[in-house]
Amino acid sequence: MTALRPLAAGMRAAAAEGRTVVPVDGFVLYLAPESSAPHLSLAIPSETAPTDWRAALAALPAAFAAQGRSARIEAFVELHPGLVEAAASLGWRTAMTAPVMALVRGSLTPMPAGAAAYRAFDPADDARLTAALRGAHLAFGGSEDDPDATSWRPRLLRGLANGAILAGAVDVDGVPRAGAALQRGGDVAELAGVWTHPAFRRRGLAHAACHALLAAGFAAGVAQAWLSAAEGALTLYQRLGFERVGTQVNLDAP
Repeated sequence: MTALRPLAAGMRAAAAEGRTVVPVDGFVLYLAPESSAPHLSLAIPSETAPTDWRAALAALPAAFAAQGRSARIEAFVELHPGLVEAAASLGWRTAMTAPVMALVRGSLTPMPAGAAAYRAFDPADDARLTAALRGAHLAFGGSEDDPDATSWRPRLLRGLANGAILAGAVDVDGVPRAGAALQRGGDVAELAGVWTHPAFRRRGLAHAACHALLAAGFAAGVAQAWLSAAEGALTLYQRLGFERVGTQVNLDAP
């Protein structure tokens, strides 16, 4: 649990970047102003637990609706005893349960020779950014033509400009085919959005992208990186040096 506290602080700091922050009982809402896409806004439990989780959870959907957003929660299970059980009793749906893994500066496993070349995103290179966003959307089960495929663009561009986000991709024949992002909150950063185009998997591209991105993040002052590991991705992150420290749960309103 001790290892999770600085990660939770970093999570809240990163979530606040560019979002409208609304404290409510038991939670803090982080609302994306540029889009109502559900995945761009979230609630994170506040540092002080409410007297009654059920009451706080029951009020949360209306607080989101008042802002024109759908209610969703991201939380570290071990830091908030009773939250998951109370949410289940009220019909909240578990969208994700995943291991939380952490990596401190100096513990990144050396990269093997001959790895694919990684390039950070240039905000001025709109064509490459668009190709990467569409490729990532496809990798996560969507369609490259889906309007939501590029919904993260405004936040990504803002973060690249102010240093809150580090991101890039590995290209094959001039087209981004695997990539990732580091979302910074103080000296803690979340490794997120790790993707590989379905036609280019099992070539080590995501490993090369993550390694180069983490190395750049640590060089830029990140002290610790963390992530929530998707099913089947544990080996990738263990190869980079990550170790499990807890569990993340994402909850959608009933």
